[in-house]
Amino acid sequence: MRTLCRPLEIRDGAPEESACLKEQPAIARRDGRKLTLALANGKTKVITDARECEPEGPEAACISYRLVGHVGDRHYIVLVTPYECSYVMLVDRRTGAELNIGSGPFLSPTGKRFITIDPRDDGNCGIDYRIGMFSYGDTPRLEWSYKPEGLEQYEVDTWIGDNRVRLQASSDTNKEAPTDLTRTAQGWQLKRPNGEISTGSAVTPAQSAPISR
Repeated sequence: MRTLCRPLEIRDGAPEESACLKEQPAIARRDGRKLTLALANGKTKVITDARECEPEGPEAACISYRLVGHVGDRHYIVLVTPYECSYVMLVDRRTGAELNIGSGPFLSPTGKRFITIDPRDDGNCGIDYRIGMFSYGDTPRLEWSYKPEGLEQYEVDTWIGDNRVRLQASSDTNKEAPTDLTRTAQGWQLKRPNGEISTGSAVTPAQSAPISR
């Protein structure tokens, strides 16, 4: 399922918003610092850049929001860009509820799950997890996560069915190498760059409720 708007334009390493505004003019519009998103209930969701994003404002206090894609007719994908530690947020097109997911989402072939990788530096940004696996029903739910103690980076290569994700992994002591995250009878298991297997952390539904505002 395509998630980023086309034609895809990248500036400073991030997708541009203009493609989404042109692709979906009836449901998304930009008015200066305000991004207005139409919801299925007839209401709208307004997300406003910080006042510090004005040309004369202090750059370090600027937080901006840019619409970069959508997951079918269920969620908007919004890139949140503070001065440091940018991340991706899903906005529910029915309710307007927000869910921070780091980056992604990369959907499974059936769309029943998606994986997200948070590439941010944990020391500066305080990430919740490096890898998050979400079930994608009426509401996305984090069902499994992994956060290494040291420096480990991952990139999604491709899904293989709905129960395995091929990844590229690296660490400060291991060069980049192919690996995978696999759903087994005991739950999700990750093969780390050093060859060890991690079972990560299973998440209960009560722990994974989305944030509304």
